[in-house]
Amino acid sequence: MPERRLAPAARRAHLIETAVRLAAGGDLLAVSVADIAAAAGVSEGLLYHYFPSKQALLEAAVQRAADELLADLTAAVLGPVDGSDPESAAADSPLARLTAALDAYLDHVEADPTGWRALLAATSGEPARIAAELDAASGELFCHALGVERLGPGLRLLLAGWFGLERATCLNWLDNPELGRDAVRELLLAVFDSSLAAIAPHDEQLRDVVSRLGAAPDPAP
Repeated sequence: MPERRLAPAARRAHLIETAVRLAAGGDLLAVSVADIAAAAGVSEGLLYHYFPSKQALLEAAVQRAADELLADLTAAVLGPVDGSDPESAAADSPLARLTAALDAYLDHVEADPTGWRALLAATSGEPARIAAELDAASGELFCHALGVERLGPGLRLLLAGWFGLERATCLNWLDNPELGRDAVRELLLAVFDSSLAAIAPHDEQLRDVVSRLGAAPDPAP
């Protein structure tokens, strides 16, 4: 079958999408270059023209996943919440923004489990750099959602722990979906709440966040 002609950017996107589709929610590295080329309707030589190695294709998939996740989180944090008026107090409350960001994250995990898993596995080289940039940008968005200007020590500690739990929980959810999304969502919100309450007595920035959420932390011992 002759190769369908596409513009270079469209061809690159098509090859990434084909690799992600073949991985079917699993590990991109488990998919062979020959299978990707065959499924995309191109020769292996043409695939290597766009991606000089399988690692380069993986890096491109990780970058796409990071860009799409960041776009989803940005829209959730900076845009209207649940179709409400963005000027309303409810839409601009830290709790509404946090919940919208979590919903966007879970939506992304469901929609692109392969790309998300690739991000999760990015522990070295270029994929790790991409994942680190995503973490930094996510931290800035959470600062905005919570109405703070910078990532103080208490918030940094809270988010490091919560992001780690969020990833581990979502990975378990993908592998064992019986419990359902609502349970995952409620667990993560409850843990964020309890973690905030535990750390806030020791951190002035988080005490301010708690006060704007409408609850007073216990005094530090």
